[in-house]
Order: sequence, then C-alpha cells, then structure tokens
Amino acid sequence: MRNIAPIEVVIGTKAQYIKTAPVLRELRLQNIPYRLIDTGQHAALSPAIRAALDVDDPEVILANDGNVTSIGHAVIWSLKLLLVALFQKRRVQREIFDPQSQWCIIHGDTPTTFLSLLLAKRAGKKVVHLEAGLRSFRIFRPFPEELVRIFCMHFSDLLFVPSTFALQNARKMGLEEKSVLLPQNTNVEALEYALTQESAQPIPDEPFALVTTHRVETILNKQNLRFVIDAAQEVATTKHVVFVLHDPTERRLLKYGWMEELLTNNNITLQKLTDHPGFVRLLDNCDFVMTDGGSIQEEAYFLDKPCLVLRSETERDEGLATNVRLANFDTTAFQEFLKIWPTLRRGEKEPNLRPSRLIVDHLIPIRTAH
Repeated sequence: MRNIAPIEVVIGTKAQYIKTAPVLRELRLQNIPYRLIDTGQHAALSPAIRAALDVDDPEVILANDGNVTSIGHAVIWSLKLLLVALFQKRRVQREIFDPQSQWCIIHGDTPTTFLSLLLAKRAGKKVVHLEAGLRSFRIFRPFPEELVRIFCMHFSDLLFVPSTFALQNARKMGLEEKSVLLPQNTNVEALEYALTQESAQPIPDEPFALVTTHRVETILNKQNLRFVIDAAQEVATTKHVVFVLHDPTERRLLKYGWMEELLTNNNITLQKLTDHPGFVRLLDNCDFVMTDGGSIQEEAYFLDKPCLVLRSETERDEGLATNVRLANFDTTAFQEFLKIWPTLRRGEKEPNLRPSRLIVDHLIPIRTAH
C-alpha cells in the first residue's frame, strides 16, 4: 500500500506556477497527494494564476502583502522568511510542512527557490529541484539567479535537468549521480496548455514584433535598458511593436525619463502584464520576439519563433543553433538579427513529450520507499 504522506511543493512566482502546474496536475491525475506552499513572492498575482492553471489553492501562504517587485521589498520579504527558517524551527516543521511528509519539490532559480530549500531542509525534508542544471558559470551574471542555482543544486537531493546541456553542467559540478535527465522542460506542457485556454488578449491586425524585458541586470543597467528602448524604437520604424511592460521596468523608465518616448511612438503599443494564455497568444502570433526572459527563449524555441535574447549570455541552449540569437547589447548583432530573422526557423514546433509524467513516475517509487 502506498504511503499516504503528501509531497510538499513550495513555489511563489508567476513563472514557477506556470512551469510547476503540469507536475501538480499530473500528481492529481495519479491520485498522489501534495501540499502546496506559496511563499508569497507574487502574492497578488497568484490567485488568478492558480485559477487559470487549474491548480488547487495552497495549504499555506507564507507572505500575503502583494507582489515583490522592487529590490527593497525583496530584501525585506526575504529576510522575514529567512528569520522564520533560522529561528522558528518548530513552526517550520509543524505549521508550514506536514510532519509526515518526506519530500519537497522546489523550482528554478528565484529567491523563492533559495528560501524554499532552506525551509524544507530546516523541516528535515528531502528536496527535489526542478529545472536544475541551468548555469551561466558567471557568479554575478545573472544575479542572484546564478548563486541560487549553485546553492540549490548542491544541497538538493534529486535534480531534474531539462536538457543534455543542463546535464553536462551538472556533470561539471560533480552532481551527475543525483541528476535525472528529462527530454525537455515542463515549459512545453505549460505552453501547450496555454494555447488551449481562452484569452481576451487582443492581437494587432498588422504584423508585429513582441518586446519584453525585466531582468535585474538589464533594467538596473542604464546602458543596457537604453539599448532595449533604442532597439524597440528602431523596429517600430518598419513594424508595429507590442512592448509588454513589467512593473519594475516601468519604474525604471519613469526614473530615467524615457517612458514618454514609448508613449508618444504611434507604432508602439505598451501592454501591461497579461495572463500566461494572453502572452502565449501574443508570442504565437508575432513575427519575432526580443526578450531577456529565459523561459520566453524556451517558448520561442518550442513555437519555432525567431527570438533575439537581450542578454550577454544565456543559461539555455534551446534554439541557439536555429531560431535564437544573442544580442550581447551590441548594435551590430541587433542589426544582423533584423536582416536574418525571417530565416530563423526550424520548420516545426517542438512536440510535447510529457516531462511532468516522467517526473511523477520517477518520484512514486522513491516516495513510497520511505
């Protein structure tokens, strides 16, 4: 008879919900109980995200005071949870986690990932790290993601790596023994699910390019952010641009006095953050995308969409030999992309190989063995 102790799942950001939801739905499909713990990093967005993704409400919400969208807020939020992990062991063991559970799933490379691992270890749980193995091998680029990856990969008990590239990174770190290779990231399942959902997101009548930027190393670097704005405006001289605006990006544009440039450009539509089905609808219908988001790079690869990654390096190899190019904040690289983007296609979309099923199937025997 199977052990009825649940699997703990600790997530807290929009991206974590999107990419962990396929695993949660698979656990439910296979009648395996789980407890969802929300760290509150994106507390204001989470209820709507869960509803859209068909994910159950969490058993525990660790912080519920809005989205963490500024560095100051992130520091305060992180310190609160860090203090809980360090000095409230009894609460962590008995109120946050189920005392009977033995395994905890965490995801990615965010502050939530780091804090989730600390809390789970404090409660004596074994930790499963989803989307492990993504490395830039530059300690502070991106920051803090690279440091989070290193810490969580070393101290997790089981790593699910989404590509042979990620497995090679784990091997370099001496962590191959506890790594499980998946055929692809759960992002492909999240993408397929989003394409089946209805969305009120409008699509421009004319051909358009999609632009979005939000990473710390982009928006806090005035030169890098200026590159993005200049690139968007140059594209807008020949093609309509939909610029999806994250709150931290908007604050930086206002601080630098650049928001007016975008507002007064008749060929640029500023789009507030939309739900995942709405964004996927934009991505699926655009001519090409310019982004600093790693998950969006993956989505562009799965959809066979030309993509310019607005970064100096990327921890993902999806599409780099085919439909994806690195901007490197270099004008020449950007101009080259504008010339060749119509040729940057593989000619087919990536099939969905159900990595979430493989994850759950792998967890069942080790879970019931304890």
